[in-house]
Amino acid sequence: MRFRYRAYMGGPDPLADEGPPPREAVRAAGELRALITDALSDRESSEAEAALLSAAEEALGRYGAGERSAVEEVDTVALGGLLGSEGRERLDRWDEADHGLTPRELRRLGEVALAEIEAAPSVRGGDHRGGSGHAGEPTGASVPHDGLDRPLDPLSTLRAAMVRRAAEGDLAGVNGTPLRTDDLRYAETEPTGAAVVCLLVDLSHSMTTRGLHEAATRTALALHTLVRTRRAEDRMLVIGFGDRAREMTPAELVEHDWRRVPGTNLQHALHLARAHLRRHRGLRPVIMVVTDGEPTAHLGEDGDARFAWPPTPRTVGVTTAELDAALAEGAELTFFLLADDPRLRAFRGLLERRRGVRVVDADAEVLGPLVVGRYLDGEG
Repeated sequence: MRFRYRAYMGGPDPLADEGPPPREAVRAAGELRALITDALSDRESSEAEAALLSAAEEALGRYGAGERSAVEEVDTVALGGLLGSEGRERLDRWDEADHGLTPRELRRLGEVALAEIEAAPSVRGGDHRGGSGHAGEPTGASVPHDGLDRPLDPLSTLRAAMVRRAAEGDLAGVNGTPLRTDDLRYAETEPTGAAVVCLLVDLSHSMTTRGLHEAATRTALALHTLVRTRRAEDRMLVIGFGDRAREMTPAELVEHDWRRVPGTNLQHALHLARAHLRRHRGLRPVIMVVTDGEPTAHLGEDGDARFAWPPTPRTVGVTTAELDAALAEGAELTFFLLADDPRLRAFRGLLERRRGVRVVDADAEVLGPLVVGRYLDGEG
């Protein structure tokens, strides 16, 4: 079931004061509980089986009432064996719906990660709060309330409320509040004197085998929290890259299962980063790359990933082309290299031959302070 972050973060569980279960997870738990109730009444079970079913039924009842920690009391393996294929399907549905973090839990993880990093001596001291970040031109997009002084966007607010009521089956708004505070949308403006920051995180399996994935995730959470709470005029994007790259929210990065997918597609990640920089022209462009390996994959002309180890000249060539294009567009590029093997040293040499690229040696212990320190050192 839902991953517990005590081992992930180390020390006290930052999610001990957790929020209620997601609505979809409560619905899935109710369906599972109904199946268990039917099983208790329709079948003859051994005393041990009946006890297991009864305990699961009781725990699911408390879960549905808002006690999210009750999830840990359900023996999902044994329960799936008793309930058969239908039970396993409902367990999977519940697991998928419950796995996500609530916004409050995600904020708490980011706050803890940032506090740990700021306690490190290598992080630049002082107050890193920026300006208000709302004195730019309208972008045409709308955003939820983010603490900044933005004008209300009534059309986007109405659209958000209608989408929410449609999902609840209450288009007329008769069964609940027609408009909620979380429906409100505000006109986004492009701030001035700010940075657009892309953090590229290597998702390859070697990051897991070397014990680096947790440090990379904590670093991304801390940086995102820092930008959100103190540099709200900056624009930050996390891009994860394995065999191919994709834009990721902090929640998606935390929940990433680090499957054994081969490939370190830095070319695709840089391509996505450049697109994000172009969406925010006029801001100081910053790209920071966290990786433990050389590029071993790229996208072919058909859009499919091409993987090879050692990397082919084609992979090196297209990756270098994306790197040079980013530099030509004025991006400040920093690579945080988390290993020191011969092939990565060769890639390091390629990077160091390019004016405008900074290369930093790092490990799991110092990655967060180095990345956050580099971000703060570049503030204008």
